[in-house]
Amino acid sequence: MEQYDVNLREYWRIFRKRKVTVLLATALLGLASAGFAVFLGPAPLYESICSVQFSREQPVEGVYEQTVSWGAETSLQAQISLMTSYQVIQEVAERLGLVPAGLTEADLQKHPGHAQVIDALRKRVMVRREPGTNIINISATDASPSMAQRTADTVAQTYQDFYLRDQGQRQQRALAYLSGELERTRAELRSAEDDFNSFTRAHQLVSIDLQGEALLTRMRELQNATQEAQTASAELGELLVRLERFVDSPTGYGGDLYSPYANSEYEAVRARLVEELLRRDSLLEDYTPSHPSVVAVNRHIVETARKMAVVAQAQRASLGNQILRQEDARAGVEAKINALMERRLTYERHKRRVESYNAKVAMLEEKNREAALRQAEKPDEVRIVKPAFLPSSPVNPPKVEAIAAIGVFVGLILGMIAALVREAFDTSVGATGEVEETVGAKVVGVIPDEGIREIRELLREGRVRAEGSPLRQTMHLVSHFVPKSMVAESFRALRINVQFLGKERGIKTLAVTSATPQEGKTVVSANLAVSMAQAGKRVLLVGADLRKPMVSEAFGVEASPGLTDILLGNYFWRDAIKTITDLMLGEMGVDDVMANPGLDNLHLITAGTPYANPSELIESKLLGEFLAEVRREYDVVVLDTAPILSTADLSVLGTLVDGVLLVYRVGGVSRELLRRAAGELVRVHSNLLGVVLNGMKAGATPDFEDFKAFKYY
Repeated sequence: MEQYDVNLREYWRIFRKRKVTVLLATALLGLASAGFAVFLGPAPLYESICSVQFSREQPVEGVYEQTVSWGAETSLQAQISLMTSYQVIQEVAERLGLVPAGLTEADLQKHPGHAQVIDALRKRVMVRREPGTNIINISATDASPSMAQRTADTVAQTYQDFYLRDQGQRQQRALAYLSGELERTRAELRSAEDDFNSFTRAHQLVSIDLQGEALLTRMRELQNATQEAQTASAELGELLVRLERFVDSPTGYGGDLYSPYANSEYEAVRARLVEELLRRDSLLEDYTPSHPSVVAVNRHIVETARKMAVVAQAQRASLGNQILRQEDARAGVEAKINALMERRLTYERHKRRVESYNAKVAMLEEKNREAALRQAEKPDEVRIVKPAFLPSSPVNPPKVEAIAAIGVFVGLILGMIAALVREAFDTSVGATGEVEETVGAKVVGVIPDEGIREIRELLREGRVRAEGSPLRQTMHLVSHFVPKSMVAESFRALRINVQFLGKERGIKTLAVTSATPQEGKTVVSANLAVSMAQAGKRVLLVGADLRKPMVSEAFGVEASPGLTDILLGNYFWRDAIKTITDLMLGEMGVDDVMANPGLDNLHLITAGTPYANPSELIESKLLGEFLAEVRREYDVVVLDTAPILSTADLSVLGTLVDGVLLVYRVGGVSRELLRRAAGELVRVHSNLLGVVLNGMKAGATPDFEDFKAFKYY
């Protein structure tokens, strides 16, 4: 939002300079208003009001309410429209004797004068509803008091008669419709019942729940059997591995060759193996392992173990065949279940159809009885509660003095506005050429103000992801949260211009400042750093504004440790750096940090712990050493510094960095303040790279009249 300095003496100078414009507008509009009130005052008109109460009885409700009941005319708004309809007003004109009775459409076409009389009468009738009531006031205006009274009463009586006729016709049509619909629905009910019975008998679905339960039980049995067979097969596979190891080295007592899933044949062979093992142990008490008897027993042990392997392998193959048969059986049961479910769906569909038609028939019978009862009752829904009275005074008395006074006041305001507008055209400073002439440096970036509204609309529509971040972070970090917006594109253009200047002048450390606070230097520095990081640069953003730090708030991280802690010697600068991990643990969260790439290339050093005298820290030798070290570590170092005219920080910082960007919010400060800021930078021999125009509005200057090109792209 643009800011302007309020100077009453300057305004008084402008009004005195443009006094002819102010006085001429005041005099002309005052005289014109007085003349209009005197010479063009309306003829006296009289108004009479008749009140009608509309008490609608409860209509026949349901799916046929709009046809069976009284349609859209049952609302008070519809009744108001009906009272001033052409058909009602024509009958009123006939009763008042303004036109012949019984006019048809052809008669009105032959005699256009009758239609004009009816239109004129319609314009003199106004219908309004009393707030919070069901009473409608019919007002008629005429040059004759008696004619105004007659017109209001006639409109009320004509509407009452018209409504009664219309309701009778609607009731007849409703009864006819209900009777026909009832017969058709009964026929559809009989057809649905026949289809339901035929389907049930054809598929024998009387015990459909029992059939389904039996199939599900069979399916569970097959699943359990298959699972047991698979477990046994796996166990036998492990047993075969153990047997193979035993055959290769027939030592031990064979205890691990037992399996609870092995059959009786296997157990019989294993029993012989155990006997052979015991026999070998007995022989080994008297003989050596190479004794012929021991060797013969070992041979029998190996042969017995191999036989056990053959038996286990045969049992496992049998289990595999059993699993295949069970799978086939499960597939068959599953097919039967699917077929039964299909039949059940059709069964339920037929059943619901019958129930639906039953309910529909019952409802139509009830509505038919209600409509017949309503026709017999003939309720009095329209009543005239207050007749029209003869008016005694006109409703439009002339007000010459009031109109003339208003004209003088409006003329004075318009004259003052015209004077200010004329003066504003002579003193604008916002065009690129004027800014460059005032500052003595090129404009390297333009940030449009219309982009802020665009971002708010995108957030409201949910087309950007900023669920976990506050709105202030989204507005500070447009280049990250809304990379396709017009504002983000402007920051990328600024980045390209700065990089081009950097290649020409060897710029690696860059200070971003402004003439006064609230010009958007933090937004520019943060988005410029994010844009450079998105381009693959290793960027360090330093919050060097120690009086009103904003970098930590923009990124949602803790303010300390930061620059003040580094300059005080409490922290080494590498320990104070905040990376993408700190952003994820801060207010932004993981989702917002990962919404778009690039933040992993960005490091932050916030302002740090508040210090009573920041100027001492800025002037310390540690600041120069710190900048020299980070200049070697990073591709670009961006410093968010304090405003030039508010502090003397730039007098020191401007000589330590490679370049300075001056942010100027268009219309935010005067031409002289902007010139002073630029002169201050020149005085301390700072390298002013250029000016960034922030908050540029469409139409603010001749060279930025429209941003359609931005929006289209």
